[in-house]
Amino acid sequence: MRLSFKKLSIWIILLVIIILILLALTFSNQGFYDYYLHKNKLKELQTRIDSLRKVNDSLFIEIELLKKDSNKIEQVAREKYGLIKPGEKIYKIKITN
Repeated sequence: MRLSFKKLSIWIILLVIIILILLALTFSNQGFYDYYLHKNKLKELQTRIDSLRKVNDSLFIEIELLKKDSNKIEQVAREKYGLIKPGEKIYKIKITN
């Protein structure tokens, strides 16, 4: 059975339309490719948010300790700022190989 020229041209037109629709769905501003890019960006941002939340929580805990615990205040003053109590001496040990 042979297709007539008219039927063949209709099939070709339908195929072209379907291909154009698929291309539009894939590469348009809100197409599949854009969706894929946004989905990956969302994953990256969510990971960064989780990481920043952990840092934020640890900083909040440290702030609370600094507000309430005088030993923590002394530790930070000694380690971070190199402060000493009156009458104390600092001994630095130099290690050579």
